[in-house]
Amino acid sequence: MTENKDDITKAHLILSKGAIVGHYAIIDKIGSGGMGEVYLGEDEKLNRRVALKFLPAHMAQDKEIQVRFRREAQAVAKLDHPNIVTIYEVSEYNGRPFFSMQYVEGKTLQHYCTDATLPVGDIINIIIQISEGLSKAHKSGVIHRDIKSSNIIVDKDFRPKILDFGLATIQGTEMLTKAGSTLGTIAYMSPEQAQGLDIDQRTDIFSLGVIFYELLAGRVPFKRDNDPATLNAIIYDEPEPIARYKSNIPVDIQRIISRCLAKNPNERYQTAGDLSSDLRFVNSEIISGSSNSAIRKMDSRPSMAVLPFTNMSADADNEYFSDGLTEELLNVLAKNPELKVTGRTSSFAFKGKQEDLRGIGQKLGVATILEGSVRKSGNRVRITAQLVNTTDGFHLWTGTYDRVLEDIFEVQDDIASAVAKELHVTLLGEKKDPHTINPESYALVLRAQQSTLQISKSGINVAIDLFRKAIDIEPNNARAWAGIARAYAGKAAFGYGDTQEYYGHAKEAAAKALDMDDTIPEAYESIGWVKAFEFKLKEAGTALRKAYSLAPNNSRFVSSLSMFEGFFGNSKESIRLAKLAVELDPLNPESLLNYGKVLLWANQTDKSIDALNRAIELSPYMTSAYLNLAWAFILDGKFDEALAAVEKEKSDGYKDCGLTMAYFAKGQKEESDRVLANLLTHGEEWGAQFSVAYAFRNENDKAFEWLERSLELQDSGVLNVKVHPLYSNLHSDPRWPIFLKKAGLSE
Repeated sequence: MTENKDDITKAHLILSKGAIVGHYAIIDKIGSGGMGEVYLGEDEKLNRRVALKFLPAHMAQDKEIQVRFRREAQAVAKLDHPNIVTIYEVSEYNGRPFFSMQYVEGKTLQHYCTDATLPVGDIINIIIQISEGLSKAHKSGVIHRDIKSSNIIVDKDFRPKILDFGLATIQGTEMLTKAGSTLGTIAYMSPEQAQGLDIDQRTDIFSLGVIFYELLAGRVPFKRDNDPATLNAIIYDEPEPIARYKSNIPVDIQRIISRCLAKNPNERYQTAGDLSSDLRFVNSEIISGSSNSAIRKMDSRPSMAVLPFTNMSADADNEYFSDGLTEELLNVLAKNPELKVTGRTSSFAFKGKQEDLRGIGQKLGVATILEGSVRKSGNRVRITAQLVNTTDGFHLWTGTYDRVLEDIFEVQDDIASAVAKELHVTLLGEKKDPHTINPESYALVLRAQQSTLQISKSGINVAIDLFRKAIDIEPNNARAWAGIARAYAGKAAFGYGDTQEYYGHAKEAAAKALDMDDTIPEAYESIGWVKAFEFKLKEAGTALRKAYSLAPNNSRFVSSLSMFEGFFGNSKESIRLAKLAVELDPLNPESLLNYGKVLLWANQTDKSIDALNRAIELSPYMTSAYLNLAWAFILDGKFDEALAAVEKEKSDGYKDCGLTMAYFAKGQKEESDRVLANLLTHGEEWGAQFSVAYAFRNENDKAFEWLERSLELQDSGVLNVKVHPLYSNLHSDPRWPIFLKKAGLSE
C-alpha cells in the first residue's frame, strides 16, 4: 500500500511517556498554548534534557500556521543571548512540525506576579535582563509581539529567559497577518496592537512595561471585566500609580513604567537598550543610597517650577489673586509623584526679578518653568500661561483663558492638564466642579492664605477672620475650613496664646474640612500635628502620612513626615524625606532647619552643621536655628564655636538653653549655673529646654521632673527626646524606658 503523505491521522497520535521522536525520548508534557504543545524530552545523542515544541495536531495541516511556526524557530535561532531560550533543531514528526530548544528549570514570571513578594531590587534586575534580551532580538530584526509574564521563565540562578516567539515578526519575511488583526494576549497588548495598526519594537516595550507594573502591583494595569473593556482601557485609560498598590516605590521607577506605557509610541523608550540603560542608572542610584526614592537635585523625573504669575490688573491690590492662583497651581501639580515640583518658597524667591529662566532652572534644579500673567477686572479674568524649557528657553506650550471667576477651578485644571500632558505625566486627583465656586468666597480664601504666610500673630489673626468671612458666604467651603485649621495649629505651635484652645479649634476645623472634602492634605496635616501634640502618636502618623500621600511633592508635608519619622528613631527614612523636602524647595529655610535637626538626631553632625548654616544664610533671624547649630557643635566637641553660634540666637529662651549647655561643656560650671537660673525664669512652657539642659549637666532627677511636667503640658519639645543625643545621659536610668512608653515613643 502506498503511503499517503496527506494522511493526517498520524498527526493526531498522542505523544506519551517513552515515545521516541527522532533521537528524542518523550518524558512528559509540560505545557501548551495557542501556538504549540511543549514536551520534556531526553536528547539521546547528547544526553541532555530538552524542551520539544510541537504544533497542535489540529493546526498541523494549516499551511499558514506551519509557516508561522517555522518562523518562530528561525527567529529564535538567529538569537544568541543569555536571556533568550536557545533553539537546537527544527524538524518534523508524523506531519507535525517541531523544534527542540533549551529546557529551563524554573517558574514563569506569572508565578511571581501572582505572589507579588519579590523585592523591588530583584524586579528591577529582571526587567533589565529582559530588556537586554529584547534589545538583542530587536537589533536582529525580530519583534516578539506577545511579551507577557507567562512567556518569561526564571531559572534556578534567577535569570529570566524569553520564551515563545510564536507571533514574532521578522524583517524581510512575508507579513502573515492582515491589517486590523490583533494577534497577541489582550491584557499585554500595546494600544497600536489593540487597534490592529502597524507595530514595531516599541510594542514589545509597552508589553514589558505591563509586566513591570504587574510584578510590582500584583495586577496588570488595564485588565477589565471583559475583553472589549480591556482593549478600550489599553487605548484610552491611564493606569493607576504603582503607589496605590505598593508603598515606597522610587519615583524614578514610576516614571520609567509610565514612559513604557505611554499611549503614543513616540513618547515611549524608542529602544529596549535605552530602557535598560535608564534602569541600570536608577538601580545604581538606589543601591548607592543617593536615590532611595529618586532623590537627586537634578533627577531624571520631569521637573518644573511655577513662578509667581504677574499681576497685569489695573488695581495693584489684585496681586493677592495672581499669587493665589500660582499657589493653587502648585498645589494641583504637587499631587503627582511622577513630577518634581519646586515648592512655594523657592518659586516665590524670584518674584519681581528679571532673571534669566535658564539660570532659575539651574538654581532650582528643574528642566521646565511655568510662568504667566493674570488680568482681573470685576468678575472676569484673563490668564495667560507658558511652559518653558530651561535648557534652551524654548516655549513648550502656551495658553490663554478668558473666563468668569466662577470658572477659575476649571482654568486651573486645564492649565495643570496641559502641563501634565506636555511632560508626559499622569495628573492625579479629581477635577473640581466649576459650578460650585463662589467668587467672593474664593477671593477671601486667597487673601487669607497670603496673610497666613506672614507667620506673625497679627497676620494669622487676620487670616482666620478672612477665612470665617469666606465661610459665612459659602458654609461648605472646605478649603476655608482647612485654612482655619492650619492657622490655629500655627498659633498654638508659635505660642501665640492658649495652646489647648487653639489646638481644639484646629481639630474641629480640620474635621469639618474633611467632612466636605476628604482629599485636602492641609486638613490631614493639621490633624496630624494636633494629635502629635496630644501625644496620640499613632493617629498623628496616620494623618501625616495621608497628607504626604495626597501631595507627595509638597515640601511642607514631606518635611512634616520627616520630623515625625525622626521622633521614633527612623533616621534613614527621616533623613531621606528631609533631603527630599530640601530638594523640592531648596530656598526654604524651614526645610533646611528641619533637615539639620534630623541629621543632628542621627549624630551626623558635619552634615547637620552644613544644613543649619544654609538655613541661617537664607533666614538669619530664624529662631532655634542657632540653638540647633550650637548643639551640633557641642556634639562635635567644638565648644567655642557652640558659644559663638548660640550668642546669635534671637529667642532668649533658646539662647539661655544653649549657653547653659555650652558653658557646661567648656567646664565653666559657674557660668552655666548663672545662665540656667536665668533660663528657669522663662516659665514652665520652656520645660523641654529645662529638661535637656539638666540632662546634659547629669542632673537626672531635675531632667525627669521637667520631662514629666512638659508631658503634662503637652509641650511639643518633648517629642524629640527619644532621639536627641544630648539626652544620652538619661538612657541608662531605669526611668527612661518608662517615660518613653508614657510619651508614646517606645514603639
